[in-house]
Amino acid sequence: MSRDIKTNPVVIRPDTSIGNNSAEADDDFLFECFVDHPALEATRDVTNAKMFVLARTGGGKTAIIRKIKQQYPETASVIDLSGLSMDYVANSNIVRFLQSIDLDLDLFFQALWKHVLCLEYIRLRYDVNNDESSRQVFGWFKDFFKSDGRRQSALKYLSEWEGKFFITMDENIKEITSKLESKVNGELGAEVEKFTARAGYSRTLSSEKRSELVARAKRIVNAEQLAELNKVLDLLSSYDSDDGKYKKSFFILVDKLDEKWVDETIRFDLVRALIECLRSFNKISRLKVVVAIREDVLERVVQDNKDIGFQREKYDDYFLRVVWNSSQLKELVQKRINKLYKKKYTSENVTFDDIFRNKIGNRDPIDYIIDRTLKRPRDVISFVNECFQRAQGKTEVTPKIIKEAESEYSRIRMQALVYEWQSAFPSLQIVFKLLANRRGRFTSRDISNRTFLDDFVLQVDQTGSNESDPIQVGVDRYIRESSEAAALALVRIIVSELYRMGAVGIKTSSGERYIYSYQDVPVISVDSIDLETKIHIHPMLHRALNVQDDHPRQ
Repeated sequence: MSRDIKTNPVVIRPDTSIGNNSAEADDDFLFECFVDHPALEATRDVTNAKMFVLARTGGGKTAIIRKIKQQYPETASVIDLSGLSMDYVANSNIVRFLQSIDLDLDLFFQALWKHVLCLEYIRLRYDVNNDESSRQVFGWFKDFFKSDGRRQSALKYLSEWEGKFFITMDENIKEITSKLESKVNGELGAEVEKFTARAGYSRTLSSEKRSELVARAKRIVNAEQLAELNKVLDLLSSYDSDDGKYKKSFFILVDKLDEKWVDETIRFDLVRALIECLRSFNKISRLKVVVAIREDVLERVVQDNKDIGFQREKYDDYFLRVVWNSSQLKELVQKRINKLYKKKYTSENVTFDDIFRNKIGNRDPIDYIIDRTLKRPRDVISFVNECFQRAQGKTEVTPKIIKEAESEYSRIRMQALVYEWQSAFPSLQIVFKLLANRRGRFTSRDISNRTFLDDFVLQVDQTGSNESDPIQVGVDRYIRESSEAAALALVRIIVSELYRMGAVGIKTSSGERYIYSYQDVPVISVDSIDLETKIHIHPMLHRALNVQDDHPRQ
């Protein structure tokens, strides 16, 4: 224990905090107390294929993005999604018309991303900031490849933008979309006018007419632009590789895909297109595009996708799942508490144990706190801050204060879980209501009875849930069949989705320990769940759901 703290106890002030829950608003602690997580090294390594930083809310995705930007201030560019004017695309009458006739716009969305990212790399790599420098860079390309017949198609594509490499992504998106609008109007202008003039026009189309329109539209929205952009990537890669002395690494960083940066009607289609197009950027050896993506957003993209060619397994090599262990979280808390006390109270080093001195039962306070998290920084920071809130005027955080803080922390975490997953699983709040006032451990059989399922199905059906929600799919089957097989299928879906979210741990055989999605396998097959599967409601939710845990976790 710090001698200064022991001899001169510090009274905890009302504004005592070890940082903000959000990395965007946590500059005071984030960089100085950064924990050197292996995910950072993998992400900033341009030779490493991992380009999608996958984590839960509060799992450290944004912190990694911000740390890379801090370390590479001149060669890293952070894409501001809110400033991209993607709503210009969503609100385009042409795009809405093409959606109404069920044309798959994936190729257009991929081309959109690939175009703006190519131009952003040129701007970043060659420090293009005006018309003059833009034309100069194109001149370099043109002179270098003038006798290379393979590069003429790429040069022709770039020639249309030779004086525009410096323009904003926002302007790029509008220009690309305008070109699509012009082409579609030229081919299908009369049909577009009917669509805009009459609500419900597309519903009046016969299947033959719809097929004809789709076929005509496909002549415009095709893979040609993607092929041209692939040639542009080849050109950029070849030009860079010729300069063997140039060793700088460049990063284009994308964050906040989970926020409201575009209308919901196309958001997940755009995310899917981004995932699909980025693999080709590996051709440029000095560039790494890094995308922070929340697990529930990826889940929704997979759910909504009807293309059998889009399979999660195909992209596993490109996803980096950020997982924290207890020692890393302890280091994070320790660094932040030491910084807090040095800044506010004393020049001495102060440890967590100096402030949280007494065990809770037989558990060390830090272990008790971490046990009630999904092993992510935001949870630990939130819990410790709640403790400090209730310790105002005291010199230490006692077990009683920790227990009091746990009630509010648990309520906040449950609501955060509902908010985090509401897009993929809108019925989650109903599931939680039906789990309230239970024992901490039960089996699948305990929720397979008709009373539970009928009540659950009635409430879910009344919400008009998302058709892509697996729970809604199970509910629809249960209503349709009302059979034992349908009941078991629904129970399996409920348990597997609760597991995926981290709300429960499961044990499928007596010789095993409970497993949890945030530290073990992230997804379990519904086929591995039967009526004897043991379920443990995560301790994080116990206070919020009024759950009594009758055994220690094991």
